[in-house]
Amino acid sequence: MTNLKKFKKEIVKYALFVALLAEIISIPFVGVKLAFTGGLIVGTAVTVLNFNLLVFSGEKVMSKGRAMPMVGGYFARLVIYGASFVLCVKLGEMFAAIGCVAGFVTIHVSILFTYLVVYGLIKKKKNPLNDWTEPKEWNDLSVYDDEDDDWPK
Repeated sequence: MTNLKKFKKEIVKYALFVALLAEIISIPFVGVKLAFTGGLIVGTAVTVLNFNLLVFSGEKVMSKGRAMPMVGGYFARLVIYGASFVLCVKLGEMFAAIGCVAGFVTIHVSILFTYLVVYGLIKKKKNPLNDWTEPKEWNDLSVYDDEDDDWPK
């Protein structure tokens, strides 16, 4: 996993592009609404922050071998999502909440785009997370006999 920081930057870059695209697409439908743009900015910023927290807690789990950072990070990210959505709802306009939800989705769309298009379909680049040099052999679990198995034979 040598290029993880570069890979993370690429996903964030695509997320910002998706947010800009969402703003451009929304103009014919809702017009130029400051509430929607503000909600989109808040949602995108929160989802990028949460993505960085997810990567950070994942690195802590891999280095320490305990799952507690992942559980704590999950609840922290959940509170951040909830607080930002409530903030957008409290602004008074529904367009801010819709923009916030659209901002939440930007990182997910960019991850899908990165995996399906950049590393999958067009194979423009080698996937930096696939560091296997040769195919792995997996154990066939059907050869193991479990004596205390309650399944009928």
